[in-house]
Amino acid sequence: MSQSIIRPSRTAVAGMVAVGIAVAISSFGIVRAEHVMPDKSKTYKCSSGTACIEGNSTGSSTWGVYGVGGNADGVHGVTSSTSGNSGTSGISTGTSGSAHGVYGRSSNGQGVYGTSSSNNGVEGHSTGSGASGVAGIQRGTSSGSGDGVYSESADTTNFYEALEAKADSSNTYIFEGFNASTNGLCTIDYDATLACTGGALVKNVRTRHRTSGGEHVLAYASESATATIEDVGTARMVAGVANVQIDPAFASVMDRKWYYVFLTPLGDTRGLYVSLKTASGFQVRENEGGRSRVEFDYRIVAHPLDAKNDRLPISPAMRRPNDMTPSR
Repeated sequence: MSQSIIRPSRTAVAGMVAVGIAVAISSFGIVRAEHVMPDKSKTYKCSSGTACIEGNSTGSSTWGVYGVGGNADGVHGVTSSTSGNSGTSGISTGTSGSAHGVYGRSSNGQGVYGTSSSNNGVEGHSTGSGASGVAGIQRGTSSGSGDGVYSESADTTNFYEALEAKADSSNTYIFEGFNASTNGLCTIDYDATLACTGGALVKNVRTRHRTSGGEHVLAYASESATATIEDVGTARMVAGVANVQIDPAFASVMDRKWYYVFLTPLGDTRGLYVSLKTASGFQVRENEGGRSRVEFDYRIVAHPLDAKNDRLPISPAMRRPNDMTPSR
């Protein structure tokens, strides 16, 4: 049996070598591509070191880690830790200037959204002087508006707070709200005293009082068709006439355009009437030229100097915020 030996030509050998080099280069390119952009299902596992995956940037405009999601989260972090660690953590270590630990921005939803089934949805702490634990600022345009801070609680049984704030010193407000366009300010100070430059718009006003037995009861404030301020006192007739001076502090609050005086005699008289009213006082006389020396109580009702002179104005609409719960 004869054997035939096929010897490739030099041209064929050169072709095979070229193909091999091309395959090697192609394979090397695939390996590098997989290293730079790993398969989406790739999972890196580790139990030591700084991180399983780490991105380190020293450039002033280069991100350490960048994630993009077309229809899902750009970056998603999950932890099953029970020792206070976070699913996603952002830390700024700068000692000067200003930088965010976590920054969120959105053009169609919440910039930062937090939810929890057992604790606070969003919680903020600050140890800086003059800094807020949580600060909300609304910079709307003339065609839109929103809330600096919005809070909501669905619990109606255990009285959980929709918004909880605490003050640790007498120099700290429990709550402060400010409208930069109108300079409107509303605060709750360390003693839980509410103060608002624009007043309070409520269904009714109830005040809490302690009884002599140590119990607490609620009292309702009276209502008026227009803004009023009142003062009361007692005076005595002399020969049927009494000149009553209005307390200067109270007079300085009155608008001095009008005020009412209501009289209640504390004894038998022919009847009392107000014979003269001025900005600083009023005169009381007894009917029919009587000359009694009886005492009487008086009540003054005036209009405050800085109040609007309106009567039962139309109430502004109460805007109900849109549902803040995003679809997840």
